[in-house]
Amino acid sequence: MENPNYAQILSERILSLRKEKSLTQEALAQQLGVSFQAVSKWENEQSCPDIALLPQLAEIFEVTIDSLFGRQAPEAPPAEAPPAPVIIEEPVFATGFDLPWPDDQTLRGVVYWGRKLLCHDHIPKRKFTFNASDYTWILRYSPLNVAAECGIQVEGNIQRNATAGSHIHCNDIGGSATAGSHIHCNDVSASAGAGSHIQCNDVGGDANAGSHIECGNVGGNVRAMKVTMKR
Repeated sequence: MENPNYAQILSERILSLRKEKSLTQEALAQQLGVSFQAVSKWENEQSCPDIALLPQLAEIFEVTIDSLFGRQAPEAPPAEAPPAPVIIEEPVFATGFDLPWPDDQTLRGVVYWGRKLLCHDHIPKRKFTFNASDYTWILRYSPLNVAAECGIQVEGNIQRNATAGSHIHCNDIGGSATAGSHIHCNDVSASAGAGSHIQCNDVGGDANAGSHIECGNVGGNVRAMKVTMKR
């Protein structure tokens, strides 16, 4: 099979994509920080853009770098459907376990309330492949504290502190909140930290997120890649 002429393909793709975006050579050149003559040479196969410009070209045209060369990116395998959430109307206790923490009414891990083990037949038993962050507990009451490796959705308030390996969805949080993924809630009385994003009303302390924060007033420092303050 004859090898593709990638220089020619790149030239044709830049010309075609520029016209699709209704950009002039001058407008494209300005976004890339080069001269319009450089763009003209690319489109006429007289030269190729510097390799460092390929990510910018892909971003401007909203395509992949592979697509600039006429290559089809391999399709990702279909995502496995997330497990159904476990809905808890009321805590159900099992006794007779010697646990290494106090009876402080904190919902711990996936299955513990204080020193009492929550009993539910719907808990998936996935030996060796169990990933707690894939699961969500929906609590239809307001717990005192929550410390879970999975996602937490509380149809009410969390009275004090909340920690989740995945996400936290609730009304108000009376203390601090820490989530591996994101936090969606009303007010957080103390600090809030999330691996992805935070979307809430007010945060009483510091607010830190790996991606973005959208909130009202923050009582402490704010740190995120993008911050949107509600007015």
